[in-house]
Parts: sequence; structure tokens; C-alpha cells
Amino acid sequence: MKQAISKFLAVPSFRKASIGMVGAASVLAAGSSFADDLSAGALTAITSAQSQGSAVGGAVVACVAALCVVGVIIALVRKV
Repeated sequence: MKQAISKFLAVPSFRKASIGMVGAASVLAAGSSFADDLSAGALTAITSAQSQGSAVGGAVVACVAALCVVGVIIALVRKV
């Protein structure tokens, strides 16, 4: 078992090690540039969603208030 594990832990050649390091560097570079683009787009989306959320929240509060008023009026009419 230890031989099988050590077979995969050791890098058998300099070529494979250099290919692995170049691959890791390219992934890191691509990830950082993608993260920069993503953060700008995310900030724009968050501000847009915030304004839309505020508008929807106001509409929900108005609807709930209207339902409460209607319920109170119906209750008053039944008592009369």
C-alpha cells in the first residue's frame, strides 16, 4: 500500500514537474483576471438588485397595509 501511495506522490521527471508548474501558473493567472472581471460585474448587479429589492419591498409593505385596512373595515361593518 505504501508503495502505491509513494508512486503517486513523487514526480518522476523534471518535465512533468515543469508542465505542472506552468499549468498551475496559467490557472492562477486566468483565475485572477476572471475574478477582477467578476467583481466589477457583481458590484453592478448588486446595486441593481438593491434598488429593485427596495421597490419590491415597498410594494409588499403597501399591499400588506392595504389588506390590513380592508380587514379592519370588514370587521367594523360586521359589528354594525
